[in-house]
Amino acid sequence: MFSLQVVLWIIVAYLIGNLNFAYIIVKFAKNEDIRNYGSGNAGTTNVLRAAGMKYAGPVFILDALKGTVVVLIGRMLFQNDWIAMAGVMAVVSGHNWPVLLKYRGGKGTATTLGAMLLWDYKVALIAIAIGLIVLAIFKMVSLTSITGIGISPFVTLLVHGFGHIPTLVLTIFIALSSIFQHRTNIKRILSGTESKVGQKIKMDQ
Repeated sequence: MFSLQVVLWIIVAYLIGNLNFAYIIVKFAKNEDIRNYGSGNAGTTNVLRAAGMKYAGPVFILDALKGTVVVLIGRMLFQNDWIAMAGVMAVVSGHNWPVLLKYRGGKGTATTLGAMLLWDYKVALIAIAIGLIVLAIFKMVSLTSITGIGISPFVTLLVHGFGHIPTLVLTIFIALSSIFQHRTNIKRILSGTESKVGQKIKMDQ
């Protein structure tokens, strides 16, 4: 199953993940490093708070498309769910820990969402619905991401049982990655200091 082509694909998927559009768009539009503001995270939520929906919308869409494209190309090239799964892991890892940005990337929510909607839309939609319920109640984007992605292995078991192990392995990976990347948010949630929807930070114009 493993070959030079597979290794090259995993590297390409990782480098696709390195295309961090929160950093790219804010740098191009405002000549600022988004990681110098707010949470220091190069992701949609921090862009929304620092620069507004005008920039956050494209960031979310483009980061999500990275995941979608990697699933699509991986399945077309190899027609093997294990290899396609490795590509998804690589693109999420590339977004979270990009070598091109000295391993200071995002938290993987949009890229994971884009990948999972194409990978297994049933699991993705159930997890999204649960996340949206959490968002409506608690008004915290971080808790929404942690819950929606974190619960995805259990949703996978609910939908498939143990009938599709690559999906189970993938959802365990994205759940652990999300929890790890949100570790500072978890501390703030527990201390009652986590930001809620609508809170803004100032970026020099």
